[in-house]
Amino acid sequence: MSNTLHSVIELFSVELWRELFEYFNSIELWYSFRGLNRKIDAILDQTMLHLNFKKQGNYGYFMKKILPSMNVGNVRSLKLKNANEIQHFFSIYSLNSLIQLRLLSLDFMYSFNDNLFRFWNQLSSLRHLRLLKIMFWGSCSGPNNCLDEKEHIIRLIFNKDYCPLLKYFKIDTCGLQRGMPTIPSLITTTKTTNIKYLWIDSLTVNDLIRLLPAIQNVKSFHIDYHLCTDNEPKERQQKMTIIMPLMPKCIRLHLKLSQDITFEHVEYLLKHTPNLKDLFLWGWYHLLDANKWELLLSVQCPKLIKLELICTGPIYNNNFDQASDDFEQKCKITPFWLERNVTITDDEDFSAHDYRCDTIVRFNIKKVSLIQDFLFCNIKKSSFKHEQFI
Repeated sequence: MSNTLHSVIELFSVELWRELFEYFNSIELWYSFRGLNRKIDAILDQTMLHLNFKKQGNYGYFMKKILPSMNVGNVRSLKLKNANEIQHFFSIYSLNSLIQLRLLSLDFMYSFNDNLFRFWNQLSSLRHLRLLKIMFWGSCSGPNNCLDEKEHIIRLIFNKDYCPLLKYFKIDTCGLQRGMPTIPSLITTTKTTNIKYLWIDSLTVNDLIRLLPAIQNVKSFHIDYHLCTDNEPKERQQKMTIIMPLMPKCIRLHLKLSQDITFEHVEYLLKHTPNLKDLFLWGWYHLLDANKWELLLSVQCPKLIKLELICTGPIYNNNFDQASDDFEQKCKITPFWLERNVTITDDEDFSAHDYRCDTIVRFNIKKVSLIQDFLFCNIKKSSFKHEQFI
């Protein structure tokens, strides 16, 4: 019986074998099928590989079993999570040898400390790349070039047309910042990219204005550390004028704002996202003004169905307490806020030395139209798939 089964399996077509192999990752393929016979080995040699080293022990198996017989041109996705493994992998293979790569995820990596950016310039060879995720891990002490590398990568993607098919781009330095936050040599973009999901840990308003023409296809935009102003003289700052919205496809916006961001900045950004459905903003208590938010959201964000506004201030500060109370009172009597079933809660943090408190404003819309519900769920699913993908 086993010989009959063995002979039947050998008769499978190449297409059927390839379809079967799609259900296995690269390590499972090599462990289960490598060395069975010449035909299967030949098919494996032509099979696209998805290398995931985020699980402990995978990299050691790869080095022993897969590396000696692997065709690097077959690698479609590569996920690395350990700084030493990242350094070792790219000491064997150059980045520009991964010409078929669609996904590249590098987590918790250290700076290459190369002022010529030779490694990152190899991104020019990744013409098929769809997803790029880079998370630097460094410290403020000792040699560390990750901020320069981050800025260089952003310039390559937006100013030099590297990775032209990119749809998901995330770059993060884990909160590490420099004194002058603006990105040197970043110029106003003139060509729209294909990027739909954009995550940058920090950015200045001026640099965001320079990027806007390139991110007109973005559906979800995330700044997780802070969006801030910069120290450029006023005469050199970008003009906050709007001729037409430059992010009309954006329906999810997640921004943490520095203390110097004003309502004028927020209004400018929201004018570029007229179809917004999901808004998260973390800012400071000078933004606690129910009347201004009512006007701003009703005019600039008529399709908004989810809002989380967090405003932070010092505990026991009279101005903060008054602003929070005024906001809550307005929400109790104003139709705009009543229709959205708004809740306002306080969250005190005594762990910080300055004893801060958050006032959290949320929409609690129970009923939305079927069309709005469908669109909102659709973007959530798309975003979830990308998060699972990386």
